[in-house]
Amino acid sequence: MVCYGHITTLLWCLFELSVRGMNASQQGVPADEIRGRLEQSGPTREIYAQRNFEALWVRAGSPTPQALQLIKRLCSAESYGLRSVEYLDCARFEQLYPQQPDFAATPEFEVGLTGAAIRFLNDIHFGRVDPHRAGFDFGTQRAALPFGRIFTALASAPDIGPVISSLEPPYEHYRLLKETLARYRANTGTQPVNIDPQRELQIRKIELTLERWRWLPEFTTPPIIVNIPQFRLFAFQSTRDLKSEILQMDVIVGKAFPRSHTPVFAADLKYVVFRPYWDIPYSIARKEMLPELRRKSDFWQKQRLELVAGPGDASPVVPFTPENLDLLQAGKLRLRQQPGSDNALGLIKFMLPNEYNVYLHSTPAQQLFARSRRAFSHGCIRVSDPVMLASHVLMNAADTWTPETITAAMNGTETFRVNLKTPIRVMIVYATALAQEDGSVVFFDDIYGHDRKLSELMGLPAMKATQSAMNQRPRAQRR
Repeated sequence: MVCYGHITTLLWCLFELSVRGMNASQQGVPADEIRGRLEQSGPTREIYAQRNFEALWVRAGSPTPQALQLIKRLCSAESYGLRSVEYLDCARFEQLYPQQPDFAATPEFEVGLTGAAIRFLNDIHFGRVDPHRAGFDFGTQRAALPFGRIFTALASAPDIGPVISSLEPPYEHYRLLKETLARYRANTGTQPVNIDPQRELQIRKIELTLERWRWLPEFTTPPIIVNIPQFRLFAFQSTRDLKSEILQMDVIVGKAFPRSHTPVFAADLKYVVFRPYWDIPYSIARKEMLPELRRKSDFWQKQRLELVAGPGDASPVVPFTPENLDLLQAGKLRLRQQPGSDNALGLIKFMLPNEYNVYLHSTPAQQLFARSRRAFSHGCIRVSDPVMLASHVLMNAADTWTPETITAAMNGTETFRVNLKTPIRVMIVYATALAQEDGSVVFFDDIYGHDRKLSELMGLPAMKATQSAMNQRPRAQRR
């Protein structure tokens, strides 16, 4: 039999192999003793109930080869960016085995190893921390792991490595980052102590980024990903995260946490607007625009602003009178900037409806892309090559769009919308380490303090952060 594929296919294949090869005469911990050690419900009990409470890890009074492999994996959890102490007392095991191999012939060992493995497998598949607690909103519920099939496979596979690997994120750059972590730990052991603080800080960034990779669902369609601290956008041409199949460009992100930051979330890009109005968020209109409008009578003309009585583009425009400015301050009128080359959104915006009112758009301030630290916006994402991004996005639109027709529409006279035939998943992520395909690794500043917060949630020692960070959400539409 030949086995291919990811989690489900591989586990079913190993399950069939294990059923064929099991020797019922082998003796483990008695079923009654296992049953007596279990709670009335929970994944551990379900695993054993599916096999009539037959032992998984003990045969003839000793740990099985698979149990020893599993213990070795749990005791090397640091290679996954995790902590082995959270799963097993590895030092105690080393004292007992192989000098006292019969120590395993107890229900405590049998059930305890299964419980430790459940925690470990959940952690490498879903991550240790709920992303919502870290302020990350990817919005999708992921299916629970099929532990019955997984543990049957683990208990019988000659090599448990492929079973465990099948539960990890299926991304090339996750694998590269794990390999990078191994290189950084090569001369430091499993615990990075008594080493250069800077090296320890890179190690930390790798561990945190591995955790965030585990939060991502598998790509079912080619996504667009923006990595905030890298100031970089990646438009996938397939579901594989290979450099040769990804368009890349620089971006500008939100300038400050928590009020003007770019949130971490996922949403579907559904349409593109050529020559957009900029509907100025109330907070920006009140704090930044109103003082200038009251102080300078020609400010609205120079900035090409309009006061609008209504929610749509076709709503009536009203004059800039003191009375109407009072209505704007009260939130009863809205302020917008007319389309054009000087519009804050540039000549095109890419709309992904979301609760944060954050989207992608072009910008007239092209000079800012020359900066290395590009955190200048109120929260929306400004893209450096809007024509290339539009060409990629509009490939699945009803009409045929070329760079030439896109450029003409951006420089035309009409404001109009183009709906995508198939929405594109956009993921705004936050990763401060990136392992590249050439073997190099690059690190990025923790511009919003998310690394510090995640370190705290994971119970890791404090790290010096560049900015203070609190788990707050933006309220206004951004630009």
